[in-house]
Amino acid sequence: MSARAGIVVTGTEVLSGRVSDRNGPFLSDRLSELGVDHAFTLVVGDRPDDMEHALAFLAGSGLDVIITSGGLGPTADDLGGEVVGRFQGREMVLDDALERRIGKIIDDYLSRWPGLDPDAIRASNRKQAIVPASG
Repeated sequence: MSARAGIVVTGTEVLSGRVSDRNGPFLSDRLSELGVDHAFTLVVGDRPDDMEHALAFLAGSGLDVIITSGGLGPTADDLGGEVVGRFQGREMVLDDALERRIGKIIDDYLSRWPGLDPDAIRASNRKQAIVPASG
């Protein structure tokens, strides 16, 4: 018997059809390559309650693996990491190494657009390095 998995794709732009979901099919292909039976893909908007309901549904469905995709950007509505951490009962912590990696990527962009406020850009992107504590 192979492991069974579900995927939660988060993003109002995906739910509404403005943006095509390319992450769900990509993840499904990777699961297949690993011999994992893909049972569900749920697409939800950027509302924390909807994300939590999707996670609860999948957790109650006897799955071995739940994968989440989306909701990890720097904007206020990108709450995927926070919702997953809360669902798992984990504290959210700053990953310093990840913050440095993101900073290097941002520095590349800042050199292309010198009129941007680097401190504001770094502050908004810092939230991308806040992740559920390992446990």
